[in-house]
Parts: sequence; C-alpha cells; structure tokens
Amino acid sequence: MKEKQAVREAFTEMSTHYEKVVDGELNLFWGWSYDNFVTELVKHTHIKKNQKILDIATGTSVIPRKLMEQEIPGVRITGLDITESMLRQAQHKVATSGYQSDIRLVCGNAMALPCADGSFDVVVSGLASHHMDIPLMLSEMKRVLKPGGLLSIIDVGTSPIWETKFFQFFARIIAFLFFLIRENSTRAWAEAAAVDNLRTPEGWQNDLSQAGFKNIQITKLKSKYKWVPEPLSIQSSYQLERDQ
Repeated sequence: MKEKQAVREAFTEMSTHYEKVVDGELNLFWGWSYDNFVTELVKHTHIKKNQKILDIATGTSVIPRKLMEQEIPGVRITGLDITESMLRQAQHKVATSGYQSDIRLVCGNAMALPCADGSFDVVVSGLASHHMDIPLMLSEMKRVLKPGGLLSIIDVGTSPIWETKFFQFFARIIAFLFFLIRENSTRAWAEAAAVDNLRTPEGWQNDLSQAGFKNIQITKLKSKYKWVPEPLSIQSSYQLERDQ
C-alpha cells in the first residue's frame, strides 16, 4: 500500500514535465528517445480496424495519441491512469491533438480495472509494469481482453545477475540516490522499490504462461550500455481453453 502511494505521489509531482523527464532517462540509460520507445511498442502492436484498445498507466496519453496516428478506421482507445494530475495533462494533450472523440480517459487502478470482462481487443502498457503487482496486473488484463485479444507491453528489463540479492541491494541504493538527486524523495522511493519487480525475459515468459497467455513473443531491444539490461517488448494473446 505504501509503495502504491509512493508511486502515485511521485507521478503526481512529475505530471507537468513527465514526457521531458522520461525522454531524458531513456536516453541516458538506454539511448532511446521517448518517442522512439513508444513507436517501438506501436510497431509490435498489430491493430485492426474497429478495435477497442486499453492503455494501462496512460500517463499523459503518449501511447494513445501515437496509436491514433496510424489512422486505422474505427479504433477507439481508453487510457487509464491512477494519477489524476497525469490525466489532466493527458486531457489537454488529447484535446489539442484532435483525437478527443477517439480517446477516452479514465482514472483507475491497473490491479482492479474498472472495465467489464471481455471488453477490449487489445491491452497495451508502456514503462509501467515494474511499478505493479505483475501477476495481478496480468490477471486483470486477461479478464478485460476478448478471447483472442492481444496483450502488448514495453518496459525496462533485468538479467539473471541483476536478480541476485547483492545486485538488487546495490541497484536499489543507486536508484534511490539517482532519483533523489535528479527528482525528489517520493520518486526515489518509488523507483528503488520497483527494482525487485523487474523481470528477465524468462520471468515474463513464466508469468504470462501462469496467467494463461499463449503465443508469447519477447524481444530484447537495444541498450546504450552493455551493463544495463535491455528493455523488453512483450506480446501475447489470450484464448479460451476450448480455442487453444
């Protein structure tokens, strides 16, 4: 509960400059711009006309707006975030982008989605899963997906050596100090707490399989430094037992 509150407070404070902060951090550690990172997610997310899409932890609506740029007919997107100040920024950006009739914004928790069962064709999420209870998040994603629906996630990853107790302890200290100096104490606590929640490709494979997802594809993206684990692009589908 404390970790969830820390995340909410951290991103509330970041909301007015979120995109600039994320762009700087992605470039510093992985050599990516935020725009290129989101474009990579979109490239791996195959959208069809008239589909309903849910973006979990939508932030300032970067992913929904990028998806709408594909101009696929009939697509409707719901952007969900737990942070109201982020959604206010998102609302302004959606309005100025001209997509206000196609993008709906909702305040809600990814671990208890305020959505009906089987209500989306595609569920996406970018740079958020490491702040969540991943098994519970995947369970909720599966619940709101239609049979045959697509899951698409992009996030930072980890490696087996970084999963050892020594390296996790070291990484938590570094993360805390880095974000304390660069941002503030709430962001520092939120990011330090997220270190233990990072997954290897094998970890994601196991979690997705346990949650009932099939056709799992995990792609390692390029990292700026060899010592920094590669980001991961993850796609999978949900099928009812009788369809498998």
